[in-house]
Amino acid sequence: MKVLILWLIWALTWPTDLAGQSNIATSDGEERAVDSQQELTQTVSAIGMEAYREVIESGNYLVGVGDEFLIFAPGMQSPVMNRVSAEGGIFIPKVGNVAVAGLRLSQARRGVQERFAEVVRVGELTFELYQPRSFPVTVVGLVGKPGIYSAKGVERVSQVIERAGGLLPEASRRDIRLVKVSDLNPLERERLARFMTLGQAFEGLNAGVIKRVDFDMYEVAGQSRFNPFVEDGDVVIINASAGRIGSFGALKRPGFYNLVPGDKVSDLLHLSLGTANDVDSSNVRLFRYQADNKTRISLDVDIKAIAEGDSVADLELTSNDWLNVGSVPEFQPRSEVFISGEVVFPGYYVISPQGMSLRDLIELAGGFTEYASLPEARIVRRASPDNSRTSRAGAEMIDPEFERIRFVPVSERTEDENQYFIMKSRERVGQMSVDWNGLFKQGDERHNIPLLPGDELHIPRLSDAIIISGAVGQPGSVIYDSSFTAQDYIDRAGGLGWRASKDVRLIKGLSGEVKRVKDGVRIQPGDRIWVKERPERDYWMIFSQAMGIIGQVSTVVLLYASLTGN
Repeated sequence: MKVLILWLIWALTWPTDLAGQSNIATSDGEERAVDSQQELTQTVSAIGMEAYREVIESGNYLVGVGDEFLIFAPGMQSPVMNRVSAEGGIFIPKVGNVAVAGLRLSQARRGVQERFAEVVRVGELTFELYQPRSFPVTVVGLVGKPGIYSAKGVERVSQVIERAGGLLPEASRRDIRLVKVSDLNPLERERLARFMTLGQAFEGLNAGVIKRVDFDMYEVAGQSRFNPFVEDGDVVIINASAGRIGSFGALKRPGFYNLVPGDKVSDLLHLSLGTANDVDSSNVRLFRYQADNKTRISLDVDIKAIAEGDSVADLELTSNDWLNVGSVPEFQPRSEVFISGEVVFPGYYVISPQGMSLRDLIELAGGFTEYASLPEARIVRRASPDNSRTSRAGAEMIDPEFERIRFVPVSERTEDENQYFIMKSRERVGQMSVDWNGLFKQGDERHNIPLLPGDELHIPRLSDAIIISGAVGQPGSVIYDSSFTAQDYIDRAGGLGWRASKDVRLIKGLSGEVKRVKDGVRIQPGDRIWVKERPERDYWMIFSQAMGIIGQVSTVVLLYASLTGN
């Protein structure tokens, strides 16, 4: 009876023990039972969908030593996981060793399944790549750290180059060579070694084993042929740039690009993402240096014919060729102005062909709200149609005199330089001088200025406070009262501090101008009253300096008396 009970316990626990065999470590060629979905999920490295489709699903993956496969045959209770051995074979249950190294994945799968069908003849074998191996890839040429790097068949050339320190500034992004060394015969390998050591051309090598990698084209088109996946034994050679070509004008991505021998105008247009909406196809020119490398000529280019596949019109490019694509003049020019703040309908408005005045815009915007502060309203006119601080010629608007004075110490400035610096510091770039009260309250039409595209108008909310700062008891804001003097506001802010100076300043909220309160300036909402502090004085130092001066004067008097005899 005891034996029967022990036998039943073993029978009930046997399937659990079988499932626990999922982590048995084995050497190459030996099978390992796998029955854990969690292990499958955690062990397989991340493979992108693009790499899966182009490398794995297509069957183009090159099988080699160390690749791990999941194998399941009829009659097996759980799949096994085997690696390709150092001699290139993989052990298949019920079949034995099958050579797969050096075959494409589709070829290896077909060979294994055919061998299984010959031996077993019943059922179908499942043979799937589980874990791609790592293999060495040689990176030479203009990279940060040339050498041999570990890679996988689901990684692109760009990933390996990044591992090698990235491209050097003088390297070409468009003329990188990927050499399939495994496909070369001994003579071709010798020629490749000569190229790598002496810098000779790829003469005599089979064109099928050399691929050109073009990162710029890959960024534009996203096609794998411009940035392929690496394989075991690949050599990546980074060349220097053969020159550069440029594109300008009505293009979606104008700029400079590395030249690759054989490039044509169509390639440059492709790199530039094609023409923009404002292109003028009748005004396209190619600037090219002649053979003396001094004289530059202009060639007409027919991009319409190039788009239709005319090989004659598609000129081959040389180093320093510039393609200039003209644009339609005044193509969709800006015609809007923007108004914000205290109007009924703020937002963008289009200037009609007949023009628009300031009064017209305010009427379109529904007029002012009851909280509008007309004295603080402003119009800012930009220097260029795109609202940037650049002129129409494209140069940044910089005042060279102001920039010079900025770096002159205050003690070394002249009075004129100080006044110029103060004037420029208070200047509001682009702000138009308009008396809004005069126009809308008094009907002075001289301030009804015509608006231009890109103008920005802002009508702030009426401020009802005066800001008190500096040496006062409670710095902060005080409600505006038209009957208050500066001292009244200071009293509301806690009064003068113990180190407060009698020199109280008023900073105008509208212009930023600083004035002295004792000059009787009018206080308006939004202004700031600044109570300055008395500077700290070292009276002992003042006394010492005074005594020193007295002593020097006494010395001079005594010297004079002794010389004159008085």
